Amino acid sequence: MGLLRLAQETPEVAPELPVAEAVAIMTTRRVGAVAVTRGRKILGVFTERDLMRRVVFEQRDPATTVISDVMTSPVRTVPDSMSIEEAAALMRKGHFRHLAIVDEGDNLLGMIGLRYLQYELLAELERKIGGLQSYIMVDGPGG
Repeated sequence: MGLLRLAQETPEVAPELPVAEAVAIMTTRRVGAVAVTRGRKILGVFTERDLMRRVVFEQRDPATTVISDVMTSPVRTVPDSMSIEEAAALMRKGHFRHLAIVDEGDNLLGMIGLRYLQYELLAELERKIGGLQSYIMVDGPGG
Protein backbone atom coordinates (compact mmCIF):
# COMPACT_ATOMS: atom_id res chain seq x y z
CA MET A 1 0.00 0.00 0.00
CA GLY A 2 1.40 3.38 -1.04
CA LEU A 3 1.22 6.93 0.14
CA LEU A 4 -1.73 7.69 -2.09
CA ARG A 5 -4.08 5.78 0.21
CA LEU A 6 -3.45 8.48 2.85
CA ALA A 7 -3.82 11.45 0.49
CA GLN A 8 -6.77 13.73 0.99
CA GLU A 9 -8.67 15.32 -1.87
CA THR A 10 -6.64 18.28 -3.08
CA PRO A 11 -8.26 20.82 -5.39
CA GLU A 12 -6.25 21.74 -8.47
CA VAL A 13 -6.10 25.30 -9.80
CA ALA A 14 -4.54 27.03 -12.79
CA PRO A 15 -1.52 29.29 -12.24
CA GLU A 16 -3.47 32.27 -13.64
CA LEU A 17 -6.19 32.02 -10.98
CA PRO A 18 -6.47 35.06 -8.67
CA VAL A 19 -5.55 34.37 -5.05
CA ALA A 20 -9.03 35.42 -3.89
CA GLU A 21 -10.60 32.65 -5.97
CA ALA A 22 -8.12 30.07 -4.69
CA VAL A 23 -8.88 31.09 -1.11
CA ALA A 24 -12.60 30.71 -1.81
CA ILE A 25 -11.96 27.18 -3.10
CA MET A 26 -9.79 26.35 -0.08
CA THR A 27 -12.42 27.70 2.32
CA THR A 28 -15.35 25.98 0.63
CA ARG A 29 -13.52 22.64 0.37
CA ARG A 30 -12.07 23.03 3.88
CA VAL A 31 -8.46 22.39 2.81
CA GLY A 32 -5.21 24.13 3.67
CA ALA A 33 -3.63 23.88 0.23
CA VAL A 34 -4.33 23.66 -3.49
CA ALA A 35 -2.17 22.10 -6.17
CA VAL A 36 -1.24 24.49 -8.97
CA THR A 37 -1.28 22.46 -12.16
CA ARG A 38 -1.18 22.67 -15.91
CA GLY A 39 -2.71 19.52 -17.33
CA ARG A 40 -1.55 16.75 -14.98
CA LYS A 41 1.81 18.42 -14.20
CA ILE A 42 2.24 20.10 -10.81
CA LEU A 43 3.81 23.55 -11.02
CA GLY A 44 3.46 24.55 -7.41
CA VAL A 45 1.39 24.47 -4.28
CA PHE A 46 -0.46 27.34 -2.64
CA THR A 47 -0.98 27.00 1.10
CA GLU A 48 -2.42 28.97 3.98
CA ARG A 49 1.19 29.79 4.92
CA ASP A 50 1.80 31.22 1.42
CA LEU A 51 -1.32 33.34 1.82
CA MET A 52 -0.07 34.79 5.10
CA ARG A 53 3.55 35.34 4.07
CA ARG A 54 3.30 36.30 0.42
CA VAL A 55 -0.09 37.99 0.20
CA VAL A 56 -1.23 39.37 3.57
CA PHE A 57 2.21 40.27 4.95
CA GLU A 58 3.32 41.82 1.63
CA GLN A 59 -0.04 43.65 1.38
CA ARG A 60 -0.85 42.30 -2.07
CA ASP A 61 -4.37 42.54 -3.43
CA PRO A 62 -5.81 38.98 -3.46
CA ALA A 63 -8.22 39.94 -6.24
CA THR A 64 -5.45 40.89 -8.67
CA THR A 65 -2.53 38.75 -7.50
CA VAL A 66 -2.32 35.46 -9.40
CA ILE A 67 -1.38 32.18 -7.75
CA SER A 68 1.78 31.71 -9.83
CA ASP A 69 3.24 34.86 -8.24
CA VAL A 70 2.85 33.60 -4.67
CA MET A 71 2.85 29.79 -4.84
CA THR A 72 5.60 27.59 -3.46
CA SER A 73 7.62 26.21 -6.34
CA PRO A 74 9.20 23.89 -7.12
CA VAL A 75 7.22 21.29 -5.22
CA ARG A 76 8.96 18.22 -3.83
CA THR A 77 7.52 15.15 -5.53
CA VAL A 78 7.72 11.50 -4.55
CA PRO A 79 6.47 8.20 -5.95
CA ASP A 80 3.50 6.44 -4.41
CA SER A 81 5.85 3.62 -3.41
CA MET A 82 7.77 5.76 -0.89
CA SER A 83 7.28 4.58 2.67
CA ILE A 84 5.38 6.63 5.22
CA GLU A 85 8.49 6.87 7.39
CA GLU A 86 10.62 8.13 4.48
CA ALA A 87 8.01 10.69 3.45
CA ALA A 88 7.60 12.00 7.02
CA ALA A 89 11.39 12.25 7.46
CA LEU A 90 11.70 14.12 4.14
CA MET A 91 9.03 16.61 5.17
CA ARG A 92 10.52 17.16 8.63
CA LYS A 93 13.99 17.70 7.18
CA GLY A 94 12.70 20.06 4.49
CA HIS A 95 10.34 21.95 6.83
CA PHE A 96 7.30 21.62 4.57
CA ARG A 97 3.84 20.21 5.17
CA HIS A 98 2.62 19.06 1.76
CA LEU A 99 4.11 16.50 -0.57
CA ALA A 100 3.05 15.79 -4.15
CA ILE A 101 2.68 12.16 -5.16
CA VAL A 102 3.44 11.61 -8.85
CA ASP A 103 3.55 8.70 -11.28
CA GLU A 104 6.48 7.68 -13.49
CA GLY A 105 5.57 10.42 -15.99
CA ASP A 106 5.59 13.11 -13.28
CA ASN A 107 1.81 13.40 -13.44
CA LEU A 108 0.15 14.44 -10.20
CA LEU A 109 -1.69 11.60 -8.47
CA GLY A 110 -2.44 13.42 -5.23
CA MET A 111 -1.00 15.37 -2.35
CA ILE A 112 -0.46 14.34 1.22
CA GLY A 113 -0.22 16.51 4.29
CA LEU A 114 2.29 15.83 7.04
CA ARG A 115 -0.59 15.51 9.50
CA TYR A 116 -1.94 12.40 7.74
CA LEU A 117 1.49 10.77 7.78
CA GLN A 118 1.71 11.51 11.49
CA TYR A 119 -1.75 10.03 12.09
CA GLU A 120 -0.70 6.82 10.36
CA LEU A 121 2.61 6.64 12.25
CA LEU A 122 0.78 7.16 15.54
CA ALA A 123 -1.78 4.46 14.69
CA GLU A 124 1.08 2.07 13.90
CA LEU A 125 2.73 2.81 17.25
CA GLU A 126 -0.56 2.22 19.06
CA ARG A 127 -0.90 -1.17 17.33
CA LYS A 128 2.65 -2.10 18.35
CA ILE A 129 2.05 -1.05 21.96
CA GLY A 130 -1.15 -3.10 22.04
CA GLY A 131 0.73 -6.12 20.74
CA LEU A 132 3.51 -5.68 23.29
CA GLN A 133 1.01 -5.31 26.13
CA SER A 134 -0.70 -8.52 25.06
CA TYR A 135 2.61 -10.33 24.88
CA ILE A 136 3.69 -9.13 28.32
CA MET A 137 0.36 -9.86 30.00
CA VAL A 138 -0.02 -13.42 28.72
CA ASP A 139 0.64 -16.03 31.39
CA GLY A 140 3.32 -18.53 30.54
CA PRO A 141 2.77 -22.31 30.54
CA GLY A 142 1.21 -23.54 33.75
CA GLY A 143 0.66 -19.93 34.99
